[in-house]
Amino acid sequence: LGYLAEHLSGQSLDQLAAGRTWRPLGMNATCFGPLPSESAVRCAPTELDQDTDTHLKGTAHDFSARLLDGVCGIAGAFTVLDDLALFLRYMLDAPAAPAQAGFGAEWTAYSLTVQTCGLQPERGLFWHPAPGTSDEQDVWVHYGFTGTGMWISPSQERWAVLLTNKLYYTRDRQPLTDVRNTFCQ
Repeated sequence: LGYLAEHLSGQSLDQLAAGRTWRPLGMNATCFGPLPSESAVRCAPTELDQDTDTHLKGTAHDFSARLLDGVCGIAGAFTVLDDLALFLRYMLDAPAAPAQAGFGAEWTAYSLTVQTCGLQPERGLFWHPAPGTSDEQDVWVHYGFTGTGMWISPSQERWAVLLTNKLYYTRDRQPLTDVRNTFCQ
C-alpha cells in the first residue's frame, strides 16, 4: 500500500505521511527512522542486531524497513505518546480539531467498520475489533510488532495507548499478547 500511495500522490511515503497527517495534526515528533542521534537517545532499544552485536535504537527492527532506508508502509515510523494522543483525538472528533488532516470523520468511520465480509479474523482498515469486546462496546485496536497497542472507541469517546518494547528480550509474542488483550477491558 505504501508504494501505491507513493504512486498515486507523486510523493515519497515519508513526505506524504508528514504532509497529510503528521504535521497538520501537530505530530511534530513523529517521523520515519533512522532517527538522528539526538532523537534516538529518547528511544527504547529494540532487538539485538546480529551484525553489530548491539541493540537497535532509533532504527526500525523490521528488515524490510531497513532495506528501504527506514521508510516503509509496514514499519519504521517513530512517535511519542503526545503525538498519538493528537492522532486519536482527531479520529474521535475531526471537526473539532484545530487543523484538518488528509482524512476526516468519513474515513475514520469506514476504517472502524469490518471490511472483511465474514472472513476471519475480522478487520477494518488499519484496525480490528479488540479481543474480548462486543460490537456494542465498539472498541478497535491496532497492534505494533514491538508490542505497542492503540485502542479507540468512538461510541464511548475514549482511546488508550500502550507503549512497550518486547523485542529487547524476545520475539515470543505470548507474554505481551496476554497483557495487550486485557489492557483495555
